[in-house]
Amino acid sequence: MLLRLPVLHRSVLDWDESLYVLMAQDWLAGHLPYTQIWDNKPPGIYAIFAVFQAIIPGIAAIRIASALCLGLEGWAVRGIVMALGGRAWAGWVAGGIALLAGLSNDGLSANTEPFMACCIALGVLCVLRGGPAWLAGLGLGAGVMVKYVCAPEALLVLALLWRLRGARAALAGLLGAALPALAAALLYLAAGRFGLLWDDAILANFRRAGVPLSWAQARFAAAQQAERWGMLYLAALAGLLPAQGRPPRWFLPLWLLAALLGALSAKSFYDHYFLELLPPLCVAAGLALARLPWRMARGLAALAIAAQLGLAAWHAFAPFTGPDIVRAAARLIRAAAPRSLYVFDSQPILYALTGLTPPTRFVLPSELTGRTLPGVARVNPAQEVARILAQRPQIIATHSWPPDPATTNPDVYAELHAALAAHYRLWAHVPGINLFLLHPSP
Repeated sequence: MLLRLPVLHRSVLDWDESLYVLMAQDWLAGHLPYTQIWDNKPPGIYAIFAVFQAIIPGIAAIRIASALCLGLEGWAVRGIVMALGGRAWAGWVAGGIALLAGLSNDGLSANTEPFMACCIALGVLCVLRGGPAWLAGLGLGAGVMVKYVCAPEALLVLALLWRLRGARAALAGLLGAALPALAAALLYLAAGRFGLLWDDAILANFRRAGVPLSWAQARFAAAQQAERWGMLYLAALAGLLPAQGRPPRWFLPLWLLAALLGALSAKSFYDHYFLELLPPLCVAAGLALARLPWRMARGLAALAIAAQLGLAAWHAFAPFTGPDIVRAAARLIRAAAPRSLYVFDSQPILYALTGLTPPTRFVLPSELTGRTLPGVARVNPAQEVARILAQRPQIIATHSWPPDPATTNPDVYAELHAALAAHYRLWAHVPGINLFLLHPSP
């Protein structure tokens, strides 16, 4: 909590977390996820956000949720290092590394990856400490229901459970893992909306997986990872040397490989995707430090890792040290008391901050303005934007900088600009955000 205190009340740190906030708000208002807003994530992240938003007011709810999640992840990493034969100090160092590394690679935002990785790490810890097999499976199933890409990790941990305790324990773990998905299926079946869950949360991900691989993006991501976590990756590679005794020697290398497969599976290489690697990376690094023969060498290696991670964290906080521009825009909108708002390509958290209802299911701007997500969402962006603009929303929020023609749809922007020229005037501006007000009716 102390590490993340500077951004505790920040209105937005990443686009995706705003979408999850809106989904959770709708759920608390009685609308199942996907019925009012489109997304392709499984419902686990919305459930977590809904629980915290029901208890804690405002955006601070998701910041506290992510801080607690990272704390649990660090605690699990500490326990796993000790269960694998590392000394207590190595466990504490590995857990601290996890907390520090979790501040960079877009780790400040409340994205799905930290919650997913935390669930998997808790499942691993439960298996290694001899906890109930069904409980370990429940942790794995919860992780999969936050984001599917951790399924290879979950299967690997179930294989470890089988290896250590036999088929009966593995079956109990598998049943525990199935419980979250079964609960979601029963919830939507009871509401008569299972088809919506199937299309949005399952089939859409197969459409998303068809995005072509960009080697330029892959090289850029690799360079960023070397800059931010390079020392951690090197230490982890040293820690993957086979260890004696239980669990099987193959587990830790395969765990890291399974996490890497999940991080790369979307072929998008966003920063936060690499947060999935954090638990096995930190466990391996902790074991590597424990194997160094001299205390001074261990201390220097730990300091070198911490220095790089600390510098990366410093750079991660830098963009959020100034005024909260999005919250300032929300105050202007609330002061105008509009009946309706359309966030075209600005931050969708404006809907939550102003209490206004989105005019479309597709609230993430790239779902209508981009070139990839419209196909995943199966929406005709030009038709949907035309429908929204025909309703004449009283205020339209846009970015103040020109769109990137390589990643955006020029037809959709042409529709917007025509509507703004005919029916709106630039009413207010904050850095990065333009607010357009509808002309009064003649």
